[in-house]
Amino acid sequence: MERETFDRARAAAMARQVGIDFGASLTMALAYIGDRLGVFKLLAAGEPMTSRQVAERTGLNERYIREWASAMAAAGYIEYHPADATFRMNREQAMVLTREDNTFFTDGAFQYAVACYRQIGKLIDAFRTGGGVPFADFGPEIVEAIERLFHVGYEAWVAEQWIPAVPGLKAKLDVGAEAAEVGCGAGQCIVPVAATYPNSRFTGYDVDAASIARARTKAAGARVANRLVFEQMAAENIPHDDRFDLVMAFNCIHDMAQPRAALVSIRRALKSDGVFLWSEADASDQLEENLTRSDGPCMARARCTA
Repeated sequence: MERETFDRARAAAMARQVGIDFGASLTMALAYIGDRLGVFKLLAAGEPMTSRQVAERTGLNERYIREWASAMAAAGYIEYHPADATFRMNREQAMVLTREDNTFFTDGAFQYAVACYRQIGKLIDAFRTGGGVPFADFGPEIVEAIERLFHVGYEAWVAEQWIPAVPGLKAKLDVGAEAAEVGCGAGQCIVPVAATYPNSRFTGYDVDAASIARARTKAAGARVANRLVFEQMAAENIPHDDRFDLVMAFNCIHDMAQPRAALVSIRRALKSDGVFLWSEADASDQLEENLTRSDGPCMARARCTA
């Protein structure tokens, strides 16, 4: 077999990709700091400010602000104007990084990434011993991260678009039906759905105690707690047969320890004419179908459907 010739161009492309990924990983951490300390929100007004002005208004250290803002400008998260050495955010940047009331908002991703970084030691142990890292070990911040990432989309789409797209489902919920959501998290989906359909009753299932507690608070605030209950329970352990007219599961089945058992349990809990409404990443079981190739390294292709 002929020995493969070393391709310097491919090696250089691979090295560049590592550099890009390295920078992206640190950008996530720095953006997390900007979100947590309120620096993005200050810049979102669009007023040009020097690093010293930002530091004065936030009460933070100017040197750290200067380095942070320089990195964020290099990443394209904020703008830099060299004529007067000021930083600002344009309208689109502010929409993505500070406006939590729209579907472009992404700051939950920074929290999610940092919460995952913190588990690397435990994950290394899991590589050696098998098993996994329990979701509860990620702490309450990842619950907030998931809620911030998804709640606006769920509020905008599930009750008003996805449910009406299923023939007969909206009419059933309008009259009065039994519905559930597995992997309900902090209630970012099921609470607004329950509020939209006041004649129906709802049950939310999740394995995480912190998520359930947050969801109950949210339901009480939305005044739907009399029709919406939450149970700390894995989806595969749902104890009911032929109970629900609708079961929802959004972007969670792939995270479950026993996804096939969860789907079997959901099928059993549905009535014979019940509806299972769910979303997952649009990915193939065949690795090669999830890869694209160029002259550089392979890059995963990620797409989502509902």
